[in-house]
Amino acid sequence: MAPEVPDNQSEDAVAQWQQLFDKEHKKLGEKVQRHKCRPVCFKGRMSNSQCRFGFPHDIVESSYFDAETNSVILARKECDVNGHNPVLLVYGRHNHDIKCILSGKAAKAAMFYISDYITKMPINTDQLLSLL
Repeated sequence: MAPEVPDNQSEDAVAQWQQLFDKEHKKLGEKVQRHKCRPVCFKGRMSNSQCRFGFPHDIVESSYFDAETNSVILARKECDVNGHNPVLLVYGRHNHDIKCILSGKAAKAAMFYISDYITKMPINTDQLLSLL
């Protein structure tokens, strides 16, 4: 359970909150942010191909701006963990993937992914047409 922010902002209360927060972040991170390849990772691909979600990712020691690709590259300490916001993870209690998408191909791909995802129909077109 997410730790309550202390009313008392004493050093001890904040340190205790931080300890509880870090413990919860670690627990949830292992449960919902660590990627384990499953059949969906190879959907539409040969079974011996690479994960379609790009795992394992490259380790990046610190965030930086890549002028050549006009991209912000976020730090990544582990190759099999989604980029995430610890506060959003602990208090929202769901998996998510954070990327910096400014423009270009990545932004276009994200736009198509998001619009495709939110407009998914629970049944396929063939089934829908057979109902008519």
